[in-house]
Amino acid sequence: MFVQNFKFSKNKISKLAIFIAVILVIFLLFFSIHSIFNSSKEEGKLAENQENQKIVEITSDNYTNFLKDCHENIDSYIGVKVKICGYVYRMPDFTKTQFVLSRTMILNSANSGVVVGILTEYKNAPDFEDNEWVEVVGTISKGNYKGIMPILNVDEINLIEKPEDEYVYPPSL
Repeated sequence: MFVQNFKFSKNKISKLAIFIAVILVIFLLFFSIHSIFNSSKEEGKLAENQENQKIVEITSDNYTNFLKDCHENIDSYIGVKVKICGYVYRMPDFTKTQFVLSRTMILNSANSGVVVGILTEYKNAPDFEDNEWVEVVGTISKGNYKGIMPILNVDEINLIEKPEDEYVYPPSL
């Protein structure tokens, strides 16, 4: 049986501890620099993915659920691209680039209805008359109109015929 006896002096132990600490600092510095460069690459990829992301289609069936959730959880919708149709509806205090992309929501069996929709920004909004039906592909952002709310920024807009399912119904609970 072979037994080895090691004798360390305090001087050797302190040199070993300093050596290990220096190696650890170098490793952490390298890791930090690597993380910084990779995060900037990831941010570039994220921006590229948002440009190429799929478009969420809003239909008559999910219209009011989308509106409700988008207003309640606006931050989770920022940057989301949607395809949605409705008619142009304006309020007197809107700017010339604003309109509500609207639908009429039926409230009860007597067919009482109310206008619901999403505030839309489009530089050529004056080209569209009130009550014209349009299909919009746009991106959700956060804006302000009498409080914080989602804004649909138009990427593409086309005139369409009034759909057969022009009415929507209250959101599910």
